[in-house]
Amino acid sequence: MAVRPSRGNVVLITGCSDGGIGAALSKAFHEAGCTVFATARRLEAMASLRELGIRTVALDVTNDDSVKTAVSAVLAEAGRIDILVNNAGMGLVAPVAEVDIQEAQEVFDTNYWGTLRMVQAVSPHMATRRSGLICNVGSVVGFISTPWGAIYSSSKAAVHSLTDALRLEMRPFGVRVVLLAPGAVKSNIGTNNLKRFGGQFTLYAPFVDVIRERTVMSQGTESMPTDTFARRVVRELLRPCPPRRFLLGGFVPLMKVVMWWPLWLKDWLLKRTFKMNTVRLPASPVAPVAAGAKKLD
Repeated sequence: MAVRPSRGNVVLITGCSDGGIGAALSKAFHEAGCTVFATARRLEAMASLRELGIRTVALDVTNDDSVKTAVSAVLAEAGRIDILVNNAGMGLVAPVAEVDIQEAQEVFDTNYWGTLRMVQAVSPHMATRRSGLICNVGSVVGFISTPWGAIYSSSKAAVHSLTDALRLEMRPFGVRVVLLAPGAVKSNIGTNNLKRFGGQFTLYAPFVDVIRERTVMSQGTESMPTDTFARRVVRELLRPCPPRRFLLGGFVPLMKVVMWWPLWLKDWLLKRTFKMNTVRLPASPVAPVAAGAKKLD
């Protein structure tokens, strides 16, 4: 396919299913005059974007071939990628001691390894051109891990670490790297978390109700409207010198303060916020003494 000139910046965004942050970012970049390539695993999940004239491409960030094929298709059509937004993500709510290992691996494969796959597919092109911007989407919980969300939090903390190193490594090539850490933003993550919530716990059975509440906690009254969030992010990313780190969304002012608290005070706040002190565990059963065994005084 012949390369066609593109107006404005060429932007490639992952995780753009309708109703999510990626879709809102696609619309905001489109409104700003950029040529946007929105991606998701299923093309039908991006129907509202196609109606606006936004290009849509099938891309599964957990699949090497899918990543290479999608990036090649964008380069073939637009000739370049100016901005990469690694937004594709997956949540998971479960206690660490009883989380399903396979589900935990799926979260890391999407959130961390998916980000790395995209970086490795796009960064050589940007480095050759000595120009470009990579925005990796982390989370405020990547700075402060919360009860029942440790797998998601740790996957985002890994993205933060990767981004900090990548920012320095890409600097000699003229490529800027930004960490975007959303707070509470209206999106599909609460619904998706609830769909994936098993709730079949043994040790944590008494906590099941408060753990279930955690699945949708980011979608409460403190959540920032998705469109507002997206427009502010796009405005920052299109600046000549975008910030190295950008925290935005509900609870962000509080989180910025809590980051500086001592651990005992953070623990107190988190136990209170996630209602850990409201659950009463049943009395631990006394193990029977084996026949012939001596009781210890």
